[in-house]
Amino acid sequence: MGASAGGIEAFSRFFDAMPPDSGTAFIVVLHLDPTRESKMAQVLAVHTAMPVLQVADNMPVLPNHVYVIAPDRDLAVRDGIIHLVQPAEKRGHRHPVDVLFRSLAADQGERVIAVVLSGTGSNGTDGLKEVRAAGELILVQDPATAKFDGMPNNVIAAGLADHILAPEAMAGVLSRYFNDEYIAEPGGGEAIAANAQPLIDQILTVLRTRTGHNFGSYRRSTLQRRIQRRLSLRNMPSLDAYLDELNTNPEEAPFLVKDLLINVTSFFRDAEAWSTLCEDVIAPMIAARDSGAAIRAWVPACSTGEEAYTLAMLIAEQATLAGKAFDVKIFATDAREDDLHFARDGIYPIAAITGLDAQRQRRFFDASVATYRVKKELRATVIFAQQNLLHDPPFSHLDLITCRNLLIYLEPDAQQGIIALLHFALEQGGALMLGNTETVGRHGGVFTALSKKWRIYRRLGPMRLDIVNFPVMRGVPSAPKTLTVAPDAAPIEAEIRPPIWRAAHCWTALPPQP
Repeated sequence: MGASAGGIEAFSRFFDAMPPDSGTAFIVVLHLDPTRESKMAQVLAVHTAMPVLQVADNMPVLPNHVYVIAPDRDLAVRDGIIHLVQPAEKRGHRHPVDVLFRSLAADQGERVIAVVLSGTGSNGTDGLKEVRAAGELILVQDPATAKFDGMPNNVIAAGLADHILAPEAMAGVLSRYFNDEYIAEPGGGEAIAANAQPLIDQILTVLRTRTGHNFGSYRRSTLQRRIQRRLSLRNMPSLDAYLDELNTNPEEAPFLVKDLLINVTSFFRDAEAWSTLCEDVIAPMIAARDSGAAIRAWVPACSTGEEAYTLAMLIAEQATLAGKAFDVKIFATDAREDDLHFARDGIYPIAAITGLDAQRQRRFFDASVATYRVKKELRATVIFAQQNLLHDPPFSHLDLITCRNLLIYLEPDAQQGIIALLHFALEQGGALMLGNTETVGRHGGVFTALSKKWRIYRRLGPMRLDIVNFPVMRGVPSAPKTLTVAPDAAPIEAEIRPPIWRAAHCWTALPPQP
């Protein structure tokens, strides 16, 4: 639970209504004066029968307890133990709620419920992206009931809130959620869905019909968990009832799609991976290339754009160090148009860029009161376009592809099909970076590992059309599309050369790609 200004009143209202025997642990984070002793634990103890403790280092998390942050410290949870962390940022720039949410998402996954109450600024929003990726519940205080509505409004604007409620109304929602069979018993969702595969298939058919999104290649376990989560959120008694809701309520399908299209990203996420990519791929590529040459990269499943801009920053920095200038085009694609709209704008909350050093912040961002915007010069190097990697033709003639944390959500055959497409899309000697737990699998013979730890590979040999099953061609447009990089940027003509399609013994050009 996170809050800042007005948070004491909001927490008090919440714990007045929350039963003391829910079996849940509550970790409370808000902004405290780092120079003064906190009385927060004593204040909240008046409003609950649960033990309320100010956190000490290495404190185990127990059910039916309330843990309150200590002054001048951040909180992180590892292996169910709370650790006190020295804040990395100076006072006034700290985001302790984000620190807690990120650590809980990494440590507890689907066991996390996040609550954001009254406060100013955007603290909590960035960390909630990790909670959303883990697939759990997010409650946000109704801004009309908050003394300060900045934190709730930022979460709502980011599309992360599952329920928007007054603090005292949250207790009923949580009690129903805790009693859901899917939540109450580990693996309950999988057990429920195991005997209901035909209903899952019908739900996916409705999604494909209503939204155009085909989830047939996604891991069944992931789909089952996410669908069951949606049942819990909607207080639906069964998959049959939820299928009826999807068929009769056209507004429900987009919400389920949003849950299934998992997006979690941040600038320089896994900083060591990006440092390795820069050292092993980007710096040598720039050293070998003449000034004025083209550099072409692709970031599929780019979500809200942070990874694409990270790549653009690294290329710009290395070009400056080499005293060269290049024609840089980074093609960033995603299946969700709302994420792409956000990415094109390039406007991020302060919390999203706090991990960047001051030099990068100054060079690549314009600061305002509560947000940072990617500078126009950097945005001009990134071209965003809607694309589904499972169904749309790939780009081609690329020097570098970063495709991180998409494959883990797909069935093995779909994973290998995408790896073959990415091999096709790269120039000979081009590089591919995958997520930390992803590999090129059975296509290891056409890649060589540059970094086994960070899953960075170099393409080997000539084009191998025999390993690729291209998506079905959907007609050839008469001219290349014109893509707008950002609302205030000049349009850029796509220059991707059409890939090659082989059917029987015929060779045909695929449509030009955005």
